[in-house]
Amino acid sequence: MRRGHWLDSSTARQLDGSTAIGKRCPHRFTYCLLPTAYCLLLLLATGCLHRSLTIRTEPPGALVYLNDRLIGESPVAFDFEWYGWHRVMIRKSGFERIEDRKLLRAPAHLWIPFDLAMELAPFPVNDQRTWSYALTPLQSLPEPQPPLTEAGTTAQSGGRRGNPVAEGEGTTESTEEPSDAAR
Repeated sequence: MRRGHWLDSSTARQLDGSTAIGKRCPHRFTYCLLPTAYCLLLLLATGCLHRSLTIRTEPPGALVYLNDRLIGESPVAFDFEWYGWHRVMIRKSGFERIEDRKLLRAPAHLWIPFDLAMELAPFPVNDQRTWSYALTPLQSLPEPQPPLTEAGTTAQSGGRRGNPVAEGEGTTESTEEPSDAAR
């Protein structure tokens, strides 16, 4: 036998994993296939993190925008991807528009470093939130009235501020240069 050909002289195992008699190593399954099976099992058996947000309005049927993107008509439920500040805008004809900025705070079990464990947990993790808004009816504006001038006529009727000017008066332009005293 050559020196260095065998890893362990007591079991006569060669470098390629076979024994001196030509049989395969009985521990090959344990060393190679079992960890691979565990990794596949972890990938297949991991749970999922499901985040959903529901926005409701009273009355329903309003258009809901989240971060300047149309989500749909209320009540609307959708999956969100991140926690933090969000801009909400709600519009419906006949009602005042609502613009709001809300903080969507992550629960403690989804803070760093716990969030990685929750992503890999073998059970599903659900985080469902609901925001509700009440729309107020749009107040009708009174019919606008044209302003009155000092002469008692309305601006739409052709009257001007101050004393009415007769034709030809006050419309002439002076062609003379101002005197030195006026400068």
